[in-house]
Amino acid sequence: MTLQATRNRNEIFIDEGRFNTDRRPWFGKLPEQLEDDFTFAVMGDRCGMATAGVFEKGLELLADMKPDFVLFVGDLVEGYWKDAKDAREEWEYIDAKIAATGLPFFQTVGNHDYGTQAMADVWRERKGMEYYAFRVGDTLFLTVNTEDPFEELSEPFIDMIKRATANVQREPERSAEHLKAFYDEIVGGLSPEQLQGMSKVKLGIGEEQLAFFEKVLADNADAKHTFVSMHKPGWKSESPEFAKLEQLLSGRPYTVFAGHFHAMEYTRNDNSEYIQLGRTGAAAHGHGKGDENLVLWVTMRAGVPSYRVVHLDGIGDIADYAPQAHHHNTHAEG
Repeated sequence: MTLQATRNRNEIFIDEGRFNTDRRPWFGKLPEQLEDDFTFAVMGDRCGMATAGVFEKGLELLADMKPDFVLFVGDLVEGYWKDAKDAREEWEYIDAKIAATGLPFFQTVGNHDYGTQAMADVWRERKGMEYYAFRVGDTLFLTVNTEDPFEELSEPFIDMIKRATANVQREPERSAEHLKAFYDEIVGGLSPEQLQGMSKVKLGIGEEQLAFFEKVLADNADAKHTFVSMHKPGWKSESPEFAKLEQLLSGRPYTVFAGHFHAMEYTRNDNSEYIQLGRTGAAAHGHGKGDENLVLWVTMRAGVPSYRVVHLDGIGDIADYAPQAHHHNTHAEG
């Protein structure tokens, strides 16, 4: 295995031994002037069962706020296509929206992006590789593919996903009702053992990935902080591969970003942080504050991160504030 790096203050690492391609799963370039103090945003799942326009609203907001770059934790498309033509059409739409922002945008594989052989083939065709790493100043970033290999779903199950997605997109105001019907349909066809298995996070991180990240971590042992971007939250799994990755990370401060469950959660354990991103367009799985549409703003100062959660549902367009007739309230005077 060899690593390709752009040898300057900001470096991007690629597993050239596995990926012989000029395609890249990111847009733009890291700003050359970045060192130890910078900002970036993290966006949550756009899909599954996206509400039209929400992710695009998040992109517009970030284009105005101008972070130095953006991370995305996976599920940009509804996916699960068996025909590559359908997959390409979905990618062409959202890729154009991202490119139009002009922001450096680093993608992570999600199960919707990569859940059939056609989806995996189109990812490779358009984006070249499923994992990589980069460094900004004294901060290291690892982008992990938790679908290595992807979990093959049955055709009847994929058909259920497609029907529920169509219902939510046709009637977004009834998304909670459609999601419940989808869940009830799933539960109705499962045995008790299968129901118990539904609560477990299943992920895969192949040996080649782990070897790549082991080399990157060894070569960047001086990094002050390490961020890991993955789609499925490995800390909620029984995955020996994720346990191995955490062993490689031991002894250094690190933060793991994930998505998948469409709900914002934060956990700290000694020198490690685990942040499950809420949704940025995908269907809500609950009704709490963490279930709202949001993006995460991260500020790095001297190798130490701080976080601010920006709720998209609380951000308005100036055109929504029409003039009103103001009635003089004498009781408010004095």
